[in-house]
Amino acid sequence: MPKISLDWIVQWDRSITFPTLTERLFAEGLGLQELIEVLCSRDEELCLGLCGPRYHPTNSRYRRAGTRWKTLGCRFGRFRIKVSRVQDNWTGRTFVPLWKDIIIEPLKIYQKDIIALSSGHAERMTYRDSKDRLDRFVLGGPSPRTINRRVIEYGTELSDAIHERELEAMTHQPDGTKVHAQGPGKRKHDVNIVLATNEGKEPRLRALTVGRPWRDIRAPLERTTFRNRAGQPIPPTVMSDLERGLAELMTPENGYWLPCLVHVVKNTGFTLWEDGLSMSDEKKRIVGTVNGLLAHLRNSLECHLPKGERTAVEHRIRQTTKEFRRLATILHDRGFFKTARFLREISNAVTTFAVLALQGIKVPWHNNRIERLMGEVSKRFKHKWMSWTEKGAQSLLTLLVVRIIEPSVYRTFWNQKLYGFPNQMADMGVQVTRLRSEV
Repeated sequence: MPKISLDWIVQWDRSITFPTLTERLFAEGLGLQELIEVLCSRDEELCLGLCGPRYHPTNSRYRRAGTRWKTLGCRFGRFRIKVSRVQDNWTGRTFVPLWKDIIIEPLKIYQKDIIALSSGHAERMTYRDSKDRLDRFVLGGPSPRTINRRVIEYGTELSDAIHERELEAMTHQPDGTKVHAQGPGKRKHDVNIVLATNEGKEPRLRALTVGRPWRDIRAPLERTTFRNRAGQPIPPTVMSDLERGLAELMTPENGYWLPCLVHVVKNTGFTLWEDGLSMSDEKKRIVGTVNGLLAHLRNSLECHLPKGERTAVEHRIRQTTKEFRRLATILHDRGFFKTARFLREISNAVTTFAVLALQGIKVPWHNNRIERLMGEVSKRFKHKWMSWTEKGAQSLLTLLVVRIIEPSVYRTFWNQKLYGFPNQMADMGVQVTRLRSEV
């Protein structure tokens, strides 16, 4: 029966990265043996071009200077290859010609392709589990410690780029949580995340810090320019939950703070519980009243503003504030002091999104996106048996959050790392052909 043999051609018209070569060979169904043959073939070809045939004296500038063994780890596994060294007779410098055509990380065994695979596993599972998963299809993959070290290296680089970039946004959405920290005692790291959101666009990561207070996060926020869809400057706005002190720290001067309306309803139920009103029909009626007032305001905005009926929206804004204060007075008279104080303090802020809409600034009335993001953070980080260093948590969290929030930025980062281009090239200089021959 016919037998299929493989042949490959590498276009050496430019330098390519080592992951570029392994990616193309992997895409064509080739493996480690073919990779070694390609490397050895190119190594001999380069030496022949520089130094001439072996054991034939020439007047060339270069001469062979022996060989050396190099250990590499890639997506095909860990292997050793003998590479030729060449000496420049003019300068006395010795080098390996192969590493000019195929760019590697010279001081590291494991190259970026296997590290990219390891990082993708580490974002979803522990470092030890990442190692076990890789061992299923890679012989001699990196250890958990190596994966950890390289994830910190690349995560730090991505984190620096995220914090230094300039962004345009209409709203900042901050939220925070805590993760277990390394060290004596039951310490925890504060994890603070800020998203920059725009109307009709996907949110972007503005800042992410671990082990630092909210006041230290203001520097990256200064790199955000607040503009509307028409490109006109608008006042800075911050949308957040009701975490104590967060609004005061995150809202810039002359800016607006928008409470998440979902959290307003939830916090009303919580303050009623603090006032001694447990789950009952009365509590449901009070919470339902607050929810109904906010829903009425949102529906009025969606109904009247597109028709240009600004007066109706302005009336509903005033009525919402008045109804909140009236309900607060009733609850105060009945002894629900904490709930009354909360509703009175929040009565103006709950209408901020509608006030801004009248100015042509459309901002969200909830922070569900960042809440779902914090849920993803919890799945990966908030386990009792885990403990994190600040640098390790910062790096891995940055990779995880950017992958979820900005997948295009995540792909561009790794493509630049692996292939040297923001977008992966179609052939990357490697062509593989299949030759059919009879036995």
